[in-house]
Amino acid sequence: MEELKKFSPSCRSSISKDAAVWDKTANNYFGGVVSPFDKGVQNPLFWYLDNKVPSSSSLSVIDIGCGVGNLLPTLADRFKHVVGVDFSPKMIELARKRVSNRDNVDLFVRDARDLSEFHAQFDVAIAINSVVLPTVKDTSQIIDQCFEVLKKSGIFLGIFPSMEQVLYRAMLVHESASSHVKKEDRAWKCAQEHLDIYSPDFLRGTVGYVDCRQKHFYLFELEHRLRKAGFVNVVIRKVRYPWEILEDPDVLHLKDYKGMWDWFVYARKP
Repeated sequence: MEELKKFSPSCRSSISKDAAVWDKTANNYFGGVVSPFDKGVQNPLFWYLDNKVPSSSSLSVIDIGCGVGNLLPTLADRFKHVVGVDFSPKMIELARKRVSNRDNVDLFVRDARDLSEFHAQFDVAIAINSVVLPTVKDTSQIIDQCFEVLKKSGIFLGIFPSMEQVLYRAMLVHESASSHVKKEDRAWKCAQEHLDIYSPDFLRGTVGYVDCRQKHFYLFELEHRLRKAGFVNVVIRKVRYPWEILEDPDVLHLKDYKGMWDWFVYARKP
């Protein structure tokens, strides 16, 4: 069951090590990352931008972990001033090319754990699968920074990898195996072999990928960490990925089931 030729959405770990990893990944970003902006993905982000962000043409926004700038042109069309930050210099280089004709976008190489120079400056903050460092300390620092960069009553929009979907997918592998083998132990072994590929740590909520270990979030954990950082009016929805974009032949036969998901977050700073 060799699989996972792609990274999970925006898989990142320790800053100093993986800045170099993502510098190398940058040139083949769309071949290496399953993106919430891929065709067929059910992503609530755009509905919330349309319906929950008032008068965006007069507002400022920061894209924390902007990567190669997938979202930057959309933000540049909607907001008066756009700032993008990422720890990978190569990602920022490619993002600059993407918005080279936009004079309302500024990009910086920055560590998302310390954005003190941007505190209380933005009406909207966005973090798309970029809060994924594997330690609780780092994760909490980044969520705190997402809060601190906002002005009073500012809006946070984020996408976070889901830990529940790891178990869900293993359950479906078991269900499929159960229909082909007589012994239940063998079906469970298939599910375990599937999980072994990701070497998940269900206590810490982390999953291993090609070149890194990435934080995933349980629903209850994500809500807890957001509220602990100070966010209110927290709303969490699913970003649904169709099986087809995973390019995984072992699960394409499960297409009658709903596919994998990340967590979408809408929240406010009081």
